Amino acid sequence: MSSSPASERRNSFRVNQDVIFDFQLVDTHTAESMEPEQALDDGLAMQMVAELRRIDRDTQQILKLITDKQRLIGDYLQKLNSKIDLIARHTLFASKPSDQTQRLNISEDGVAFPSDRALYKGNFLVLRMIFLPSYTPVIVFGVVSRCENDGEAFRVAAKFHRLRDQDRQELARQIIKAQVSNRKKGITPENNP
Repeated sequence: MSSSPASERRNSFRVNQDVIFDFQLVDTHTAESMEPEQALDDGLAMQMVAELRRIDRDTQQILKLITDKQRLIGDYLQKLNSKIDLIARHTLFASKPSDQTQRLNISEDGVAFPSDRALYKGNFLVLRMIFLPSYTPVIVFGVVSRCENDGEAFRVAAKFHRLRDQDRQELARQIIKAQVSNRKKGITPENNP
């Protein structure tokens, strides 16, 4: 029994989501031997924001316990955390105010996105996705699996390459958040543009 190309592309849950997005072509050596953040000019700043997010997740339960026992101290710690987030976002995005959101089709396996240029199947990319409104960054390598002319632009599909567990988990979190948000808005997979 043969499967259609559409079914082969649907091995995991997919959502259409607006994110701040950009990509760069990288060579095979870079994709195979470096961390994705190292392939970007501002990769260290992105790595810092990702680490701050990880720390937030790790300390979330502790902060809740503190707040339950000492509400005033818990509120104060949450305000400090918000200040740190604001400083980190400002540091990261102050140099790139022109970044605009793009609608991506995202799964735990890969991403489809519009491009103003054609890319060859097998090209390696470093992909930067910044999920809003939390400004949670995910930077990963991808390999182009297809590129189709879509009128005046191209529709590119890339499969994630050497995806780290932490990035897979963050993608899963973001996909679940988008699905919950879409359900609340009455958007189903069939009518999600």
